[in-house]
Amino acid sequence: MKAKQMIMGVVAAVAMGAMAEITNTVKVTKFHQSYPYSGKATVQYTVGGTLPANAVAEITINTDDASATFTQSNIVTGANAFTIDFASSFGGALVLTNASFVVTISEAAELGGVQLWEGGPYWAECNVGASKPEEYGYYFWWGDTVGYTKTGNGWISVKDGTRISFTDSGTAASTYGKSNSALQSAGYIDSTGNLVAAHDAATAHLGAPWRMPTDAEFSALIDNCTTTWITTNGVSGRLVTGKGAYADRRIFLPAAGYGFDSYLGRPGSNGDYWSSTPFSDYSGIAWGLYFDSSNFSRSDNGRCGGQSVRPVRGFAE
Repeated sequence: MKAKQMIMGVVAAVAMGAMAEITNTVKVTKFHQSYPYSGKATVQYTVGGTLPANAVAEITINTDDASATFTQSNIVTGANAFTIDFASSFGGALVLTNASFVVTISEAAELGGVQLWEGGPYWAECNVGASKPEEYGYYFWWGDTVGYTKTGNGWISVKDGTRISFTDSGTAASTYGKSNSALQSAGYIDSTGNLVAAHDAATAHLGAPWRMPTDAEFSALIDNCTTTWITTNGVSGRLVTGKGAYADRRIFLPAAGYGFDSYLGRPGSNGDYWSSTPFSDYSGIAWGLYFDSSNFSRSDNGRCGGQSVRPVRGFAE
């Protein structure tokens, strides 16, 4: 059977009284036959009833070898459409055997986050893997979405407990040694030069629209904010505060240190945070943010080291 003939539409709706419901089966259009598939598909669906102002649609695709959910806001009563770019969203081609799409309508949850300057993104209050601002959270290779925590004598995967070493540059740190053109060809980065959703640690753990900051956003953070080295609840780090009309808005970045070999280096003294942007001049490096008690600046670090991730979402309207 041809791959495109196996695409099915499935519908679902979160209970919202009589407010909204999906009234027809999902239709997949512009699906050009390819096996495996790396192009685009547009999911069409119709919503009936009255929608609240903050309603969102979650479009989920399930295949035999991948699954992902995308969020679409600004939906309307009546016909809607959402285009999925398989190559950028999944980091490569998919085998679309027994694939199905599910569209769910729900009321958007409050996502949180702090906007620190006009036109900037909303910065999460905590690192990926943390539940409080002063918690360190998980550590990642650049381009890795699993995440690792420190044990007494090494690092373990938060996914399955596998033990790893952050000098394992040739296997688990799969982006190490890949040029920007090789990263794009392999589906790690998109045309903007940043990690795609499938290789973004923030998106993987928190879901869209959360993502890793770009190098440009770290530069803007440095330019648009003031920072102070402080200790809060026994944890040292940088308090980052907006300027002018945003002077009452702030986030705390703990000095979580970095993962090297089986060790956690300089916790409480250094902060090392990944951006989603690779370094263009050397294939073993990616851009990030570095700080200590006297510095707050962009950094270029080896992709095989373990670093923190502070998510961002969206932009000002």
